[in-house]
Amino acid sequence: PPPAAPRRRLLLLLLLPALPVPRLQLLLRLRVQPPPPRAPPPPLPLRLFPGLRRRNPHSFTFLLSSLSTHLDADRAGGPASSSLGSHVHALAVKAGAAGDLYVRNALTHFYGVCGDVGAMRRVFDELPRMRDVVTWNAVLAGYVRAGMARVARALFDEMPVRDEVSWSTVVGGYVKEGELDVALAVFRDMVEKGVRVNEAAVVTALSAAAQLGLLEHGRFVHQVVHQEGMPISVNVGAAMVDMYAKCGCVALAREVFDGMPRRDVFAWNAMICGLAAHGLGQDAVELFELFLGEGLSPTNITFVGVLNACSRFGLVAEGRRYFELMAEKYCVEPEMEHYGCMVDLLGRAGLVQEAIELIEGMPIAPDPVLWGTVLSACKKHGLVDLGVKVGNKLIELEPAHDGNYVLLASIYAKAKKWDEVREVRKLMSSRGTSKSAGWSLMEAQGNVHKFLVGDMDHKDSVQIYNMLDMINRRLADAGYVPDVSSVLHDIGDEEKVHAIKVHSERLAIAYGFIVTEVGNPIRIVKNLQVCGDCHEFSKMVTKVFNREIIVRDGSRFHHMKEGKCSCLDYW
Repeated sequence: PPPAAPRRRLLLLLLLPALPVPRLQLLLRLRVQPPPPRAPPPPLPLRLFPGLRRRNPHSFTFLLSSLSTHLDADRAGGPASSSLGSHVHALAVKAGAAGDLYVRNALTHFYGVCGDVGAMRRVFDELPRMRDVVTWNAVLAGYVRAGMARVARALFDEMPVRDEVSWSTVVGGYVKEGELDVALAVFRDMVEKGVRVNEAAVVTALSAAAQLGLLEHGRFVHQVVHQEGMPISVNVGAAMVDMYAKCGCVALAREVFDGMPRRDVFAWNAMICGLAAHGLGQDAVELFELFLGEGLSPTNITFVGVLNACSRFGLVAEGRRYFELMAEKYCVEPEMEHYGCMVDLLGRAGLVQEAIELIEGMPIAPDPVLWGTVLSACKKHGLVDLGVKVGNKLIELEPAHDGNYVLLASIYAKAKKWDEVREVRKLMSSRGTSKSAGWSLMEAQGNVHKFLVGDMDHKDSVQIYNMLDMINRRLADAGYVPDVSSVLHDIGDEEKVHAIKVHSERLAIAYGFIVTEVGNPIRIVKNLQVCGDCHEFSKMVTKVFNREIIVRDGSRFHHMKEGKCSCLDYW
C-alpha cells in the first residue's frame, strides 16, 4: 500500500470535485501554506556534551566558552540563549562544578554575551571571594555590551586590581555610547598611570579622536604606540589612517597607509574615503584602480568612497561607470548610501532632473535624505519652482526635520521672496521645530574650545572679538564684501552683515589667530555645512594674512590656502 502521506494526497484529489467552491478555495489555500521554518540545530559542543560521561569543571568551562563564541559570532542573544545558559548552569551545580573559578568566569561571560545582566550580576555577587580580574572584566564587558557605560565605570572604580583589558573595555564602552571626550580622557589616564596599552584601547581611542576630528588627541595615541614599540598591525594601521584623514591630515594618512606592511580592505576603504572627503577625487579614483589591480574585492564601503570621490570632484562619467559596475561585475547591490552619492553627483553637476529620475526608479523606497540632496541642488542652481515642490514634499515626509524648512526658506530668501520665508518660519514654529544651532570646535594646547553663533561665554571673548574686528577691517581694505544671501530674515543689509559676522567659525578663526603659531594651520570642526559667505571669508583670510585654514564641516574638508579652497568652490 502507498505510504500515509501520498495516500492522504490521493484521497484529497478524489474529494476535490465534490467540494463546494468556497471550501475548495479555503482548502487549497491551507494546503499551499509553507511549513514553519525549522529551528537551527544547536551548536556542535552542546550536541556532543550529553555523550561526555565524565564531566569536570574543565568540561563546563570549555562548553560555556564555546557557546559564548558561537553566540557572539552570530550576534545571537536574548531570553532563549539565557535559558540555555541557565540549563548548563544547573548541570554545573548538579555536577558540583559551579563553585570553580573558571566555570564562574565562563558563566559570567556567557550571561554578558546573552545580554542578561541580571543573571550575570547574580553569578558575580554569589561568591565574592571567588573572583579574579577576569571575573571583573567579564562583568565590565557585559555592562558595556548592554549599553550601560556608566554602570561599567562605577564597577571599574570599585575594582581592586585592573589590567589593560579593564581599561580598554571602559574606553570602548564610552566610545560605543558616543561619549568620545570621556573615552579619550580615560585612555590618557591609562597611559599616565603606567598601564601598558593594548590594541583594543589604541583602536578605540583612535576612533574617538577621528570622530571628534581632534588631531592633538590622535597624535597622542600615535605617540603612545611608538613609545610602547607596538607594531602597526592591520587594525591599528587602518584606525590610524582613518584618524589622520578625519582630522584633516590626509598626507599623514597616506604616509601611514603606504608604510603598512600589510593592508586589508578596511585600510584601503579608510584611505579611499579619506581622499574623497578631502576633495582629492582623482587621487581616490586612482587608488581605487590600484586596489582592483591588487586583486582585492571591493565592498559596499569601497564603492561609497569612490562614488563620493566622483561626486566631490565632479567626475560624472566615472561615477556612472562605477555605479553600473557595482552589481554587474562585483555583485554589490546598490544601497541607500550609493544612491545618495549618485544623486549628489548628478545634483552638483546640475543634472537635477536625472537625479530625480534615478530616485523615482529605485527598487527600494528612497530615504528622505535623497530628496534633501535634490533640494540642496535646487538651491545651488537657483531652481526655485522645483525647489519649492521638492521642499514641500520633504516637509510632508519629515515634518520634524528642521533642515528641510531651513533649505526651503533659504531658496525663497535667495529669490528675495520674504513673505514665503516668513510662512516657512511660521510653519516651523507652529510644529515646534527650530533650526539646529551651529557650532565650531577648535583644539588648542590640549583643550577643546567650542564656539556658538555670537558666543560671549569664552574666557577670552574680549580678545576674540577684538581680533575679529581687526580681521574684518583688513579684509574690507582688501575688497571683501559680505554675501548676505544666506541670512533668512527680512532685515536691512547692515543687520544681515552683523548677523553673519559672528558665525561660529569666524570666532574660531579669530581664536586661532591668538593661540596658533604662525606657520601652523588653524583647524576647525563644524557640525553644519559651511555657509557661502563664511567660505569666502575664510579664503580671504588665508590670502590677506598668509595663513592656512582647514575646516571639517558636516559635508567634507576644506583646505584653504592663498585664497583658494581644495573644494574648488564645489561643495
